[in-house]
Amino acid sequence: MINEHGMLEFDPPSKFRVWLGNKWMEHKDELFTWENRLPEYDDKYYFRKHKWMLKRMFQEEIKNV
Repeated sequence: MINEHGMLEFDPPSKFRVWLGNKWMEHKDELFTWENRLPEYDDKYYFRKHKWMLKRMFQEEIKNV
Protein backbone atom coordinates (compact mmCIF):
# COMPACT_ATOMS: atom_id res chain seq x y z
CA MET A 1 0.00 0.00 0.00
CA ILE A 2 1.27 3.48 -0.83
CA ASN A 3 0.72 6.24 1.73
CA GLU A 4 -0.04 9.91 1.07
CA HIS A 5 3.72 10.65 0.84
CA GLY A 6 4.19 8.10 -1.96
CA MET A 7 6.02 5.69 0.33
CA LEU A 8 5.36 1.99 0.50
CA GLU A 9 3.71 0.83 3.73
CA PHE A 10 3.35 -2.68 5.04
CA ASP A 11 0.86 -4.03 7.52
CA PRO A 12 2.61 -5.66 10.46
CA PRO A 13 2.39 -9.46 10.45
CA SER A 14 -0.38 -11.00 12.51
CA LYS A 15 0.34 -12.66 15.85
CA PHE A 16 -0.37 -15.99 14.17
CA ARG A 17 2.22 -15.39 11.43
CA VAL A 18 4.84 -14.34 13.98
CA TRP A 19 4.02 -17.41 16.06
CA LEU A 20 4.33 -19.64 12.95
CA GLY A 21 7.75 -18.19 12.19
CA ASN A 22 8.85 -18.96 15.73
CA LYS A 23 7.54 -22.54 15.46
CA TRP A 24 9.46 -23.03 12.22
CA MET A 25 12.67 -21.84 13.87
CA GLU A 26 12.01 -24.11 16.87
CA HIS A 27 11.46 -27.04 14.51
CA LYS A 28 14.76 -26.36 12.73
CA ASP A 29 16.58 -26.06 16.07
CA GLU A 30 15.10 -29.33 17.33
CA LEU A 31 15.98 -31.18 14.15
CA PHE A 32 19.53 -29.86 14.30
CA THR A 33 19.85 -30.83 17.97
CA TRP A 34 18.46 -34.34 17.51
CA GLU A 35 19.85 -35.28 14.11
CA ASN A 36 22.66 -32.74 13.57
CA ARG A 37 21.13 -31.58 10.30
CA LEU A 38 18.74 -28.97 8.98
CA PRO A 39 15.46 -29.89 7.26
CA GLU A 40 15.59 -30.72 3.58
CA TYR A 41 12.31 -28.86 3.04
CA ASP A 42 11.22 -25.26 3.40
CA ASP A 43 8.82 -23.54 5.76
CA LYS A 44 5.98 -23.63 3.21
CA TYR A 45 6.12 -27.43 3.09
CA TYR A 46 6.28 -27.62 6.90
CA PHE A 47 3.27 -25.32 7.31
CA ARG A 48 1.27 -27.15 4.65
CA LYS A 49 2.01 -30.56 6.16
CA HIS A 50 1.23 -29.51 9.75
CA LYS A 51 -1.32 -26.70 9.29
CA TRP A 52 -4.08 -28.27 11.39
CA MET A 53 -1.74 -29.21 14.23
CA LEU A 54 -0.17 -25.73 14.21
CA LYS A 55 -3.57 -24.03 14.16
CA ARG A 56 -4.73 -26.11 17.13
CA MET A 57 -1.49 -25.41 19.05
CA PHE A 58 -1.87 -21.66 18.46
CA GLN A 59 -5.50 -21.68 19.60
CA GLU A 60 -4.54 -23.60 22.76
CA GLU A 61 -1.76 -21.12 23.55
CA ILE A 62 -4.09 -18.16 23.04
CA LYS A 63 -6.74 -19.77 25.22
CA ASN A 64 -4.24 -20.38 28.04
CA VAL A 65 -2.75 -16.86 28.02
